[in-house]
Amino acid sequence: MRVVLCAYHEMGCAALESVQEVGFDVAGVFTHAGAQQENSFFASVEALAHQQQIPVYCPEDINTPEWVAMVASLQPDAILTLSYRQMLSPALIATAKKGAFNVHASLLPAYRGRAHLNWVIIRNERETGVTLHRISPIPDGGPILAQSRVVITDEDDALSLHRKLVRTTREQLPAWLRGLQAGSLVERAQDEALASEPGQRKPQDGHIHWQQSADDIHRLIRGVAYPWPGAYSEVDDQRFIVWKSRVITQPHQHAPGTILSTEPLYIACGENVLEIVAAGLSHHDNFSAAQLVQHFSLHDGMQLS
Repeated sequence: MRVVLCAYHEMGCAALESVQEVGFDVAGVFTHAGAQQENSFFASVEALAHQQQIPVYCPEDINTPEWVAMVASLQPDAILTLSYRQMLSPALIATAKKGAFNVHASLLPAYRGRAHLNWVIIRNERETGVTLHRISPIPDGGPILAQSRVVITDEDDALSLHRKLVRTTREQLPAWLRGLQAGSLVERAQDEALASEPGQRKPQDGHIHWQQSADDIHRLIRGVAYPWPGAYSEVDDQRFIVWKSRVITQPHQHAPGTILSTEPLYIACGENVLEIVAAGLSHHDNFSAAQLVQHFSLHDGMQLS
């Protein structure tokens, strides 16, 4: 089977390796130009394709007539997308004999759209997964062909969960591709009553509100931990990012955001207490709690914004 791959990052690498494992011909890889800060922690499907002398394209809009004609000239049997930011137009999908298929890192129909990796941690889901579905006009809404579940533990943060999802994709995709070629995968419509799309997150959504419970704040910190932008607070209008925290089940009568102790660094929340374990002043550093205390001259009774 001849495949056009539209993909990015490590999910794209997992797909390229899987397609080649089952012996399919990769006609071309369509991807996005990677930002330097992203490629510092994510593997590059562009680099992997270049190593294997597979043609690579980075169109700003893959749905223009010129790019649709380019894809059609590759004569794909199927188009496969993973972590690709552009929706495929009906004209583009029609260039592939079997159609176009997407691998989405959630258990569809739940958590359609972007930031699903972050949302499942923030919302305290106990599992997520990987779904293969046919691409339809509804984003992430096409019929499901296969799914695999992934457990979310209390120790998982965004990066560890990302790696679990990439690993699961790499493990499951070869069998799914063989089933797709053989026509043995049964498509089932998604239940729209169960569909959810929490929405894209922005860096400012990481602002810590100390009126929330320590559990809620801790999940936010885990959900947007490095290499994502991080959850942050302020001391006298100076921002710091909390990279790692711990929930302390300890009732108190203090205003949320009050520093209860500096060794360890305990912060009063709307319910219970949060210990700050690691923090930073920017995306590029990582302080211990003791270093943070020293930098800001923190003391008991001080109020965080």
